[in-house]
Amino acid sequence: MEKGLEGSFDSASILSQKDDKADHVGYFELLKYASTFEKLLFAIGVLTSAVVGLSGPISFVFFSDVVNDFINPGLKEFQVVIERMAILGGATFVVAYIQMFCLQLCARRQAKRIRYLYFTSVLRQEPAWFDQQNVGTIITRLTEGVDKIEVGLGEKAGIFVQYILIFVGGIVIGYTKNWELSLVATAVFPPVVVAFAALGMITRKFTVKERMAYSKANAIAGEVLSSVKTVFAFEGQRRELNRYAAELSAAEKLGLKRSTLFGFVVGASDSSIYILMAVTFWYGIKMLSNGQSNPGDIILVVMAMLFGGATIGQAFHHFDYFGIAVGAASEIFPVIDRVPPIDKFAGGQRLEKVRGEISFEEVSFTYPTRQDIKVLNKFTWTIKPGQNVAIVGPSGSGKSTVVQMIQRFYDTDEGNVFIDGVDIRDLDLSWWRSQIGVVSQEPVLFAGTIAENIRLGRQNATQEEIEAAAKVARAHDFISKLPEAYETFVAEGGGGMSGGQKQRIAIARALIRDPRILLLDEATSALDTKSEKSVQRALDAAKQGRTTVIVAHRLSTIRDADVIIVVDRGSIVETGTHEELMAKKGIYAKLALRGLREETEKGDESDEDEDDDDVVKILETAHKEHGKGDTSMLEGDVDAKTVISSLAESVIDFGVEKKRNVFVDVLRMNKPEKWYMVLGCLTSVLMGVLQASFVIVYTEMYDIFLESDEAKRFSRTSILCGVFGVLAFLRLLFYTLNGFAFGVSGERLTKRCRTMLFETMLKQEVGWYDEAENQPGALTGRLAADVPMLQNVSGRRLGSIIEMLVLSIASLFIGFFFSWQIALVSLAYFPILAFAGAFEAQSWTGEVSRKSVKGASLAHEAFSAVKTVFSLQIEDYFAKRYSDQALLSDRQIVKGVARYGLVSAIANSLMSFEFAGVFYAGGKLMEQGQVTLLEVFRSYSAVSFAASNLGYTASFAPDAKKASKAAEAIFQVLNRQPELLPDEGEFPDINLHPLQGSISFRNVRFRYPTRRRIPVLKGFSYDVPLGKSVALVGQSGCGKSTIIQLVQRFYEPSKHANSGIILDGMDMSLIAPNWIRRQIGVVSQEPNLLDMTIRDNIAYGLNHVSGEVPMEAIIDAAKQANAHNFIIGLPQQYDTPVGPRGSQLSGGQKQRVAIARALVRNPRLLLLDEATAALDNESEQIVQAALDEAMKKGDRTTLVVAHRLTTVENCDLVVVLEGGRAVESGSPAALMEAKGAYFALHNTA
Repeated sequence: MEKGLEGSFDSASILSQKDDKADHVGYFELLKYASTFEKLLFAIGVLTSAVVGLSGPISFVFFSDVVNDFINPGLKEFQVVIERMAILGGATFVVAYIQMFCLQLCARRQAKRIRYLYFTSVLRQEPAWFDQQNVGTIITRLTEGVDKIEVGLGEKAGIFVQYILIFVGGIVIGYTKNWELSLVATAVFPPVVVAFAALGMITRKFTVKERMAYSKANAIAGEVLSSVKTVFAFEGQRRELNRYAAELSAAEKLGLKRSTLFGFVVGASDSSIYILMAVTFWYGIKMLSNGQSNPGDIILVVMAMLFGGATIGQAFHHFDYFGIAVGAASEIFPVIDRVPPIDKFAGGQRLEKVRGEISFEEVSFTYPTRQDIKVLNKFTWTIKPGQNVAIVGPSGSGKSTVVQMIQRFYDTDEGNVFIDGVDIRDLDLSWWRSQIGVVSQEPVLFAGTIAENIRLGRQNATQEEIEAAAKVARAHDFISKLPEAYETFVAEGGGGMSGGQKQRIAIARALIRDPRILLLDEATSALDTKSEKSVQRALDAAKQGRTTVIVAHRLSTIRDADVIIVVDRGSIVETGTHEELMAKKGIYAKLALRGLREETEKGDESDEDEDDDDVVKILETAHKEHGKGDTSMLEGDVDAKTVISSLAESVIDFGVEKKRNVFVDVLRMNKPEKWYMVLGCLTSVLMGVLQASFVIVYTEMYDIFLESDEAKRFSRTSILCGVFGVLAFLRLLFYTLNGFAFGVSGERLTKRCRTMLFETMLKQEVGWYDEAENQPGALTGRLAADVPMLQNVSGRRLGSIIEMLVLSIASLFIGFFFSWQIALVSLAYFPILAFAGAFEAQSWTGEVSRKSVKGASLAHEAFSAVKTVFSLQIEDYFAKRYSDQALLSDRQIVKGVARYGLVSAIANSLMSFEFAGVFYAGGKLMEQGQVTLLEVFRSYSAVSFAASNLGYTASFAPDAKKASKAAEAIFQVLNRQPELLPDEGEFPDINLHPLQGSISFRNVRFRYPTRRRIPVLKGFSYDVPLGKSVALVGQSGCGKSTIIQLVQRFYEPSKHANSGIILDGMDMSLIAPNWIRRQIGVVSQEPNLLDMTIRDNIAYGLNHVSGEVPMEAIIDAAKQANAHNFIIGLPQQYDTPVGPRGSQLSGGQKQRVAIARALVRNPRLLLLDEATAALDNESEQIVQAALDEAMKKGDRTTLVVAHRLTTVENCDLVVVLEGGRAVESGSPAALMEAKGAYFALHNTA
């Protein structure tokens, strides 16, 4: 047994292999990552599958002896046959157990390894690769794709080989016994072979296309669920639902074609079997009349061809899985095999000592996704060791690109980057990035404790070193106030923490590694003035003795830099110190003069929901919700405390809801396709009856052998062959109709369920998304992984179950009709079969589902913040977490396959034991004259037919169990009633009663739904005058952003007497949230752009308007936001895709597009939450002027949250909040003269 993933294979060596044929994966290439032991397991599994398959033809030989005895009566041979069948049953039991144990063990280990390899290989790829990928698609391949490979390698492979050997063994025995008759029979096989080949091609073709369509849909869902507040603010629910449904429609059409073609091909193969039997039997009777054969040989050949042909038809069912597995591997393996051009495994030079000299020589660069835009153009500069260099310039000028080039996220198109005189491409990439500390504008925290997040900067750091780094970053004080201090759990993304607190932790994380190179990209942008000054002093101290590169928009943060580089359009236009550049009176001087008045720029912090004390309470609550005890994220032992664990439990455990009949709910959801369902069920019933009637037709052959009159024998034979022909036609017709009907119902169910689930998610209130189990990764996982499982109780699978049940019931009736005694003997074996099915169903305990959800969440967390992962060099950390938390242990795998093997052994050997028992009892009954041998044959054939098909039906139990669990998770969401529906409430006629924009806050109190013990607003009262601009200021956590969210009705204030929010004299709680949001334009500090074009993102502001948004309106809004000029400079201009989360635009460009999105709707209420924080000084001034004009336009009312004085001083009024209450208000000038709370904010030391 392997000792774990890390010890069982060398991932680096495997990943370094290059497979040129990776995009054309063959079936046996599914084993390309298998160890020798696993290949041996697969070989043993295939070999034993062949032996199990051959047990069928051997039983045919035994049975032919019985037939000869039947024609020439004699009971003495029965005892010999019984003994042989009992021995065969025992041998089959042992071999079948080995077969399934080996194959399932190999398949599950392979799935485990492929998941790990794919996960680690994705984290190995360069950022340019991620720029062209979609996180939703990657996660879909990791979950669904690997599942398909596992299915194709395991049980289905064994059954396929088993069926093939029944066919081959039957052919060999048939030719051995009677080559002439067998030759006639095999003449009918070419159509079967053609169908067999066609099925594989059809399956692979449609599977790949289907998966691509579903991947696109999953990507849309992931993007939207990660940006719900933006979607809600601009009433984008319907638009996003339509985008999602459009991709599902494409997948639905492909699935329907595949299902219909599959039904036709399988029906054609089964029809060929009936024709084969008719031709073989007719020719056999002819040979019998000529004395060239005997009844036993004829029955042997017929049975061999019958079961051989039938198993080929069954093999078709399983061959479908191989095409699906190969299709999935063709998407996954190329990623595993891909060697990125910027490779951390490539090795390279490690400098003995890093001095810190960075040289750019004639560097030109274009992003792979924007080849027409030269971001850096002949960029040349040398940063000396220990130098503090600042890079300034307009948004999109190439500043952040320089920072990324230093980290070697991208390679140059032309020119070179040197580190201490060594080409950066010659350095060991992992080692080089470990020398760098990075703090970005939008810090990313990962699920775990605060200590663990800081330790990610240097994973062997001690607790003392962690606390020392936190002190330097001015984070220690607020952390110490937390109930668990450094062991306090923080959810993915830093949930429950303010932006400033997250940034301070990120700074501590960067400083703890004591980097030789420090890269600061707007490192203090999210801090209030007091914190910024404190942290800036810490950073100034941290810069000593190391090379520092700073990207900043605020010139006050860089004036003490040794050298300032002014960049414009990818080239250096000015260099010098602050004083030198000011003396030149060039571009920098203009930027500085346009900039903020640095010495007086003191104000309120940016977007914050809670102050440090409130955050202490918030995180205390979160900590209690996630459990207590040891937490070691680096050891991967966070199951009891992580958000991921709780979200997994939500999929598995629903308490009382488990009693709900989810199967009925699923069928009810399929009601619109009831006539397709009726057609599917009817054809399934008819197919079951058809197969049951085959028992009568088949056993009629035995009676024909007894006919002594040759003329009558030929006449009866001709009629029987005609019946076989009719059965063949009906089989083809019913299978084709069945495939079409259930294809429509199944695919539409999948689409409808995904659409309804996504729609229901988008109807939930914002507070629902705050809950730990409703993180974007978990919700996307439900859409991607849970919904497809419903087809295990619907669609084609439902048809198979109905067919098998009808067949079993009809066959039992036939069996009891001919001999109730023999039928009862045969039924005695049913409890064993039922036990096997129940035992197998119990073997699925939900652990696989929990692991799958954890895996999807971990993948979402890592892949969505991949540049942070690369900067911190924590790819191995995430790989270990994934291995520990998302993959089954070897012990779990062995335990599961051992149980599965036992079930398989019982199912495969039961028929032989049943044969022995039935014919032993039949012999005794014939001795007593109670039955004839023909009745024994007929009753046994019918009941055994029923038993085998019930066994086949029982094999669906594990899938049905999974479907049930998935359905419970789905219906828990679908049946949830939102506390606040977006369209619930009044929709005032805007023409009769146009919104004026006055807002009155009356004794407003509020607590977040997930933190009900923590008051945020404690009686806030203030009247916002009509058409005025009002700034909300105050220390971190005073409730500013909460007020912004209450105005948008993202949350509801606490209800008590004489309280509420009044809009134009109307109680906001009575007005529909969507109506209110239509009147509002919102710009937040971190703009969320969707993966669409710039045109579509701006037009997103008018989602509620029917028809296409006029281009003139889009351009006008862009001009107001100072975005038009940079947009028309792009090759595709307004049709330029912005990429996931706007990744193809700079921070400032994204913000200006977001501003245009708000202004395009010409809102009556304008909410600006740090709207210019991401802009450079020049752009900020122009945009601020545009916003000033926008605030004054007409009678527009504006609420502003900001900490820059220039933003606040242009407002008509200022409200100072403290402790959730308004403590001071008035004009900025008046408040400064009053020297109260507002004055104190601007004079904080």
